[in-house]
Amino acid sequence: MKMTHTSRTISYARRAEAEFKKNGRRPNRIKIFLKYHKHKDGLHVSSESAATLEKIEQLLTINEEKGETSEANEAIVPLKEDAISEVLSPDKNGRVRGMGFKISPKMLEKEASEEQMNEPNKELAQQVVILMA
Repeated sequence: MKMTHTSRTISYARRAEAEFKKNGRRPNRIKIFLKYHKHKDGLHVSSESAATLEKIEQLLTINEEKGETSEANEAIVPLKEDAISEVLSPDKNGRVRGMGFKISPKMLEKEASEEQMNEPNKELAQQVVILMA
């Protein structure tokens, strides 16, 4: 299925980097995918994409209700188990749909594991600052 996006010539990777600079947190591919497959006013690009995006949003809602997804662990959901893969079919070998050019599943797994390891370090650094004050 071909889905029209509204990102124009700016890649998903550049959009994700801009979101990271803006919020200090790297968005997951589902948020980028949903954001740039709709117009700025929230309308869907086509009726086909509307049905697909609604299915993805329903899966996200169901996962949040089950407690499987939250802001804290959204970046570490395995690619084969996320809403995009369930609705649109799994990504082709070595590719990650919605993350831009030259992004591989191994790169994302490495980044997620590094992020998980850095979380306790940030908490410890905050505790040291509090103790030093």
